[in-house]
Amino acid sequence: MSHSSSTPAKVPASAANYTPATLDPDLRSQINALLIREGHVAKIQEQFLHSLNAHPSNWPSAIQSHALTLLRSGDVTTFPALVRRVLEDVRHETAAASAASSENNTTNGSGSSSEVNGAANGNGNGNKAGGVNGSTSSNDPSANLAIPQAVVDAVLKVTRECLDSVCEVDDGSTAG
Repeated sequence: MSHSSSTPAKVPASAANYTPATLDPDLRSQINALLIREGHVAKIQEQFLHSLNAHPSNWPSAIQSHALTLLRSGDVTTFPALVRRVLEDVRHETAAASAASSENNTTNGSGSSSEVNGAANGNGNGNKAGGVNGSTSSNDPSANLAIPQAVVDAVLKVTRECLDSVCEVDDGSTAG
């Protein structure tokens, strides 16, 4: 990891506009191989875990609590079903938080967004009756399973740095 890639992946400048559907699979494979071979994937994972554990939201404990609640309630009974459900709930909450953040940016925090960030229900019981040990479900606005935006930003920064070290943007100016 102390050296830069000797043969960086050549990425066309137009790649900035690519979607997963339009990205060249060979280019993706080449970039992934470079990231793995040079230890960048481990660096990204380490940053992600560090950021999650250091964030004041205590996200790992919220996920653990949510998983225990799902198991205790009988909503899921197998590990694969638990993993699928937790990932689904995290994706849902993250999408909802992203949408709420967009709305807050346009409304400047008008009164209708008081439930965003889980502040509306105080102690966490909120509208959920019969919750088990601080039950968390995707229907409970006080249970924020969304990955904190500060964590996402920190991981994106490291990911960009890693991509910069293994990719070379070809702006087409060398054609002659």
